[in-house]
Amino acid sequence: MKKLKIILIGCCLIVMGLALHYVLPQVSVVEVVGVEVKRTDVEVGTRDVYMIQTRLIGGDKVRVFRNEDSWLYFKLNSANLQTQAAVFAREEKGTAVAIRHYGWRLPLLSMFPNATSVWPVEPGYRHIPIFNIVILVFLLGLGFIARRAFKRASGQLTELRARHTPGRADNVPSSSPSSSSKSSPASDAGHDEWLQSDQQTSSRSDKSGRDD
Repeated sequence: MKKLKIILIGCCLIVMGLALHYVLPQVSVVEVVGVEVKRTDVEVGTRDVYMIQTRLIGGDKVRVFRNEDSWLYFKLNSANLQTQAAVFAREEKGTAVAIRHYGWRLPLLSMFPNATSVWPVEPGYRHIPIFNIVILVFLLGLGFIARRAFKRASGQLTELRARHTPGRADNVPSSSPSSSSKSSPASDAGHDEWLQSDQQTSSRSDKSGRDD
């Protein structure tokens, strides 16, 4: 049972970690080399998807981002973002820009990370994920509070069950009429010794009275 509990907790942590890795934003410093509009098939027909083509600064590795509206980040300006990316693509080679995005790149499923914003930066720019740090600290604090509340509720439930469990020593009265009416062996032995000493004293007093 304990191993099963550990496995379930581990699976939940893995799922939560993957969800956070997909949802939390990341920032990549790249060079925009082109933009395009890609037509994709959907269930109700076809739709146009903005794509931003980039290349890592100082390297040949390329990255492609999709540019779609997202209610998760309240992003409703895909057209404006595409125009801004097109302006960066026409600038001189080596112009560094930062693209904030979320999601995964899965070629097998034709998935691309979704760009949410883009802005110019210096070539040696390093982004500090303050937003991600705040969210993770908040989730850790929330998990700690939930764990303490769960342990407290579990302890109270265990104590409540123990109080209502029949046959416990706590539920047995400390004294009963039957037990109070019975004397202990030690008290009986003391009473016998007192009777014997009293009889010896009485016999001695009778002898002394006869001699007189």
